[in-house]
Amino acid sequence: MNFNLPFRNTKPKEADDLGFGTRITGEGSRLLNKNGKYNIRKIGYKAWTPYQDMVEMPWGQFMLMVVTLFISVNALFGLLLLLPGMDCLNGVITGSFWSEFSQTFFFSVQTFTTVGYGAVSPACLSSDIIASAIALTGLMAFALATGLFFARFSKPKSQIIFSKNALITSYKDGLTGFMFRIANRRDNQVINLEAKVSMSWVEDDGFNKKQRRFARLPLEIEKVVMLPLNWTIVHPIDKDSPLFGKTAKDLERMNMEIIVLIEGFDETYSQTVHASGSYCDEELLWNVKFKPMYYPGKNLQTVLDLDTIDEVTQI
Repeated sequence: MNFNLPFRNTKPKEADDLGFGTRITGEGSRLLNKNGKYNIRKIGYKAWTPYQDMVEMPWGQFMLMVVTLFISVNALFGLLLLLPGMDCLNGVITGSFWSEFSQTFFFSVQTFTTVGYGAVSPACLSSDIIASAIALTGLMAFALATGLFFARFSKPKSQIIFSKNALITSYKDGLTGFMFRIANRRDNQVINLEAKVSMSWVEDDGFNKKQRRFARLPLEIEKVVMLPLNWTIVHPIDKDSPLFGKTAKDLERMNMEIIVLIEGFDETYSQTVHASGSYCDEELLWNVKFKPMYYPGKNLQTVLDLDTIDEVTQI
């Protein structure tokens, strides 16, 4: 391969711009994280969308928030029940502050959850009003929590995984290609998958000013009907490719990043799902090939080993 050829396709079309613009030119800056999320941190005034935030946050954080709110709300009502005095509650035992607070707290929990054991009950108008407020808050909170749980469980989410590294290597008939592979981590069917791959890099515009450029990378196969096994996505590196004639040092100097978008129809959700990822220059392996991920199994079945998606071998 001739590594001294001039760079081609330096003027990207408007359709090649992925929305990041041309000014992100920092050394080593990444547009997309490995998990597919934008490498962007927003500051300043942002929209407050608690429902969307609670639907999208990790499960651990969501459960911690639910437990924290549950304890905090009942602790607040427990303190309010202390204000009228213990005479306004039947069945409580007077004593220290913490002893009385623990009784009002658990009375609030029982009213909040509509369990109502009956050991403690309101005995005056003020405690009746507070108990009514607790019951109303509990009904609304459980309705909201149920909706959030359903939204989180029913939210379409692809489980398409990407190989950790991409390869630049020869693959057939002496051709060289940029390639990576994907697989579906679930047993469901994802059909009509389409891959879109773009390359981003930084170059000097000739006036000592750097600009970020984008170019769509044509693929050997851009669409598959089904994904029963793995799919190795290949971009042939020909003379029209922005990767043509480039070495590892060249790509490092260019702050190169390959951005991938996978789109398919998930039959479980009956909706279109997406998966995205990216590969930077340090995540490229040269002159190696992927090891096979599947092999014949028992009962005439084919076994797909998802744990081997990253494994490579020398050519």
